[in-house]
Amino acid sequence: MTLRPIVLELRRRRVFRAAAIYTAGSWAFVQVVSLILPAIGAPDNALAYAWLLVLALAPLVVFLAWRYEISLDGISKTPPATDLEDFDASLKPADFAILALVLVISVSTGWQLTTQVETSIDFNLGPIDRYSVAVLPMIEVGATDDKQYLAQGMQASLIAALCQVQRLRVTSKISTLQYAGTQAASMREIGETLRVEKVVEGTVTRNGERVRVAVQLFDADADKSVWAATFEDNLRNINYLHAKIALEIAKQIKVDLTAEDRTRFQSTRGVNPDAYLAFVRGVFHAEHYNVQELALAEGHFRRAVEIDPAYAQGHWGLAKLCAFRGQSGLIPPSQARAQCRPHIEKALQLDPFLPEAHLGLAALETWQDFNFIAAREHFERAIDLNPSYAEAHMFFSHYLGIMGELSLSSEHMRKALELDPLNSFVQGLYSMQLIMRDDYNRAIEVANHSLQNTDVAFGYVTLSMAHHELGNTAEEIDAFANTLRHVAGKPAIALTVKPMFYALGYEKTMLTFAEQLEKASQSEYVSPLAIGSLYEHAGRIDDAVRWFRKGFELGDPDTPYLGVNMKSPEVRSHPDFVSLLEEMKLDFWVERNRG
Repeated sequence: MTLRPIVLELRRRRVFRAAAIYTAGSWAFVQVVSLILPAIGAPDNALAYAWLLVLALAPLVVFLAWRYEISLDGISKTPPATDLEDFDASLKPADFAILALVLVISVSTGWQLTTQVETSIDFNLGPIDRYSVAVLPMIEVGATDDKQYLAQGMQASLIAALCQVQRLRVTSKISTLQYAGTQAASMREIGETLRVEKVVEGTVTRNGERVRVAVQLFDADADKSVWAATFEDNLRNINYLHAKIALEIAKQIKVDLTAEDRTRFQSTRGVNPDAYLAFVRGVFHAEHYNVQELALAEGHFRRAVEIDPAYAQGHWGLAKLCAFRGQSGLIPPSQARAQCRPHIEKALQLDPFLPEAHLGLAALETWQDFNFIAAREHFERAIDLNPSYAEAHMFFSHYLGIMGELSLSSEHMRKALELDPLNSFVQGLYSMQLIMRDDYNRAIEVANHSLQNTDVAFGYVTLSMAHHELGNTAEEIDAFANTLRHVAGKPAIALTVKPMFYALGYEKTMLTFAEQLEKASQSEYVSPLAIGSLYEHAGRIDDAVRWFRKGFELGDPDTPYLGVNMKSPEVRSHPDFVSLLEEMKLDFWVERNRG
């Protein structure tokens, strides 16, 4: 049996023509809807329902076209075929017009979808600073791709040296990583993406204890090299080498050094070569942010401080790993408080001018000890020592949101985005800062962007919170399941979320999970804030507040966000909740909730 009779019958009944006309009409309908929805304040996902309606009606259109004929005389049943061989199957002018219209629509729709996927989100950043520079990932000559730890360490060290020039705006390392070992982008494209005027690239060659660094400085807009030089020294003098390169780059960019800049460069210290190599190996593994790599990183950081107990950065590396584990719930708060502080205090004792150590202590005071007054001076000192420290601006932004200073919080988050525009971690924390500002639609947009092609999954937490506040229950359930799957590491439990929701409804589903997590907390550490939030969603306000207080008593690192991110009027007006905020000394939110 051939398909020819079927195709001819479809042609005779004008099914193809009806489908083409429906496609054109549907496309026009969706375009009009896409213009109307934003004007009436419809949620972001409303357009998706318009597409679903169009797709759902398509089979009905095909069925009606098969059964009935529409003409000037009215609607009638399509008469049965007599002899399909006598049917004129040639295309008429109207058929060519319809086909051309369908082709235009297909190309237009495909282009729209492609640009929606590929276009980077607009973070509303200002003009490019004339004194801005990015250091691209370096290449160690003769080393395999999985042994480029020295080159990565050299890049990070050169960035740190350039950051000692107060007037320079230096792009953070993470945003440059996509340009490792590739010539796919021009310097102009790199400059536009990273928002810099100048770009540095280089190679590293090691011969025993000797290191040679060849660097080039590019004018990004002109897409050409404007300076090149080679520097060589012993590994013991690696910090002096970076200082020398940084000073020469600053000279080429024609940026003036302050007296404080010069003092910092003059205070550069030598290092133990073996301790330095152990440290850069640790950083190489720590940047992968998974349990196995973090364990390897810890081993290298411990090796660094064993080799040289006076190596401040080695102690800072151990402190950062500890803080990350505490914030991620990999270790309970009590263990984090006991283990993290000694390392960070040792790093500061050894080097009071290490901005990373000041940030580490500020983070510890904020999210482990809830000592907000002490935290602020260390946030500000870290940024004073390194104005290009994107991570410091990012975490200081969250601290300011916690304290109720939302305008200043936004300013520092903007600086973090300028300094680290391609870092999904920064974008994820930006999405949470938008939750603080009650900008839920924008938070969803940024969170979705941060989740593209990255292992940083806490954007799902933002999506869950934003959709909850907007009343988008189906989307909230999806985000909640993905939070369990990708953040909590419980894929089996995640599979039960939707079936439970459809069987029990929203509030009973939230209550069921709250009770399950409460039971699990008897044998393992479970975030009290997570349990409390589920009880709040289930309408059990007293239970929610009880678990929020438990989070404070246990030192859960999410507790400081209770003031700024608790949106429920029932919780915010609860006397015990206001009393909890008083104990935490979150005075701005106490007054706001009482008012």
